[in-house]
Amino acid sequence: RRHTRFKCDWSSDVCSSDLPKFGQVSKQKVFEHAEWIDKLPSGHFCLNYIEGRRIPKEFYDKLLFTDNFKLFCDSTFPNHNKEELPKDERLIIPFYDEYHELIGIAGRALTTADHKLRYVKIKANDSIKGLIYGLDRIDKSLTVKIVEGELDSIFLKNCIASGDSALHQTAELIEAENKVLVYDNEPRNREILKLMEKSIDLNYNIVIWPDTIEQKDINDMVKFGISPDEIERII
Repeated sequence: RRHTRFKCDWSSDVCSSDLPKFGQVSKQKVFEHAEWIDKLPSGHFCLNYIEGRRIPKEFYDKLLFTDNFKLFCDSTFPNHNKEELPKDERLIIPFYDEYHELIGIAGRALTTADHKLRYVKIKANDSIKGLIYGLDRIDKSLTVKIVEGELDSIFLKNCIASGDSALHQTAELIEAENKVLVYDNEPRNREILKLMEKSIDLNYNIVIWPDTIEQKDINDMVKFGISPDEIERII
């Protein structure tokens, strides 16, 4: 199997690599130095973290845990040629495209306090315009919801995540007739308000959360006790 180098942009914590493509094979691929969440023993701290965030159990076999992110990347992307990858314990979120090919990963730190290194993403190559989570799970003939956080997206039907607040940029990459942009609930954040205004100017439908919702994002809403069905109704 041939590999080529990838480039890392540490200013944005996003790396690029020619990752192996798996076509239509099962996503239950074996990764070295990582284990699927559904295979972790009861009481494991990463499993406790996932349970604490109320992640649906049907996603446990779609998320991974590694106790050494650098070793995981070294084995999965052997030609990355980067020595400064964190060696910490991380939740691994694999990204697949609509053809079920691996296009990248996100490593979410579980122990580090460094905000800049909390998320490190690796994408397949520079030709990928945006690393979008959930492309393998949506039906473009239906309304596609676009949220910011990868874990937020799993609570909603037919939903993808941009990984940032530029939801309109992600919307431009999705060939679906109907799209709804669901920003985090940050009504006092001027940058978010500007992005929402821009999306409206571009004729996108956006969600403006009612004053009764105090939580910052969808995952926090679920943790607070608001059901995904209720969130769907609000949207």
